[in-house]
Amino acid sequence: MQRKALEKQLKHLAYHDTLTDLPNRRFFLAYLEEAIDRTEFEQGELAVLALDVDRFKQINDTFGHDVGDELLRQLARRLTSVLRKQDMIARLGGDEFAVLIRFNDPCALHRVAEKIIQALQRPWEIDQHTFITTSSVGGARFVKGLSTKQLLKRADLALYEAKAGGRNQYALAKDHR
Repeated sequence: MQRKALEKQLKHLAYHDTLTDLPNRRFFLAYLEEAIDRTEFEQGELAVLALDVDRFKQINDTFGHDVGDELLRQLARRLTSVLRKQDMIARLGGDEFAVLIRFNDPCALHRVAEKIIQALQRPWEIDQHTFITTSSVGGARFVKGLSTKQLLKRADLALYEAKAGGRNQYALAKDHR
């Protein structure tokens, strides 16, 4: 019985981020691969959103890494609370997160990105510090023929486009390859 519990714990640790308890990059990529494989058989579309906290390094430098870590934990909870149950969020590393969404309405991608940006602008209260952050989001729809890495790369490039455009906004990759 103890061995089974230990095996379960080790499996969880292998596929989840220890700070936020969200799925990690390994889990997200495997899940995304499966979701792409199923697109032929399922209705609707899927997309990946890449996001991070604007100027996160400045928060760590100003308030310390403990506050930065707590911000990431609270950010994970806040994102989980604003996303739907069927959306999948993962921490890829540092302050980088990815969200896999499935949708039927073409406007859904815009609505989800806006909802994320609004949620992450609400004030944070951590260790007697109150501050506001902004976040940038990049999104890419799955287009037949794209690999998981290509889809994630397109979302990441859109994220950098949002940052270059002034931060605290979202950008969507064009649907052509």
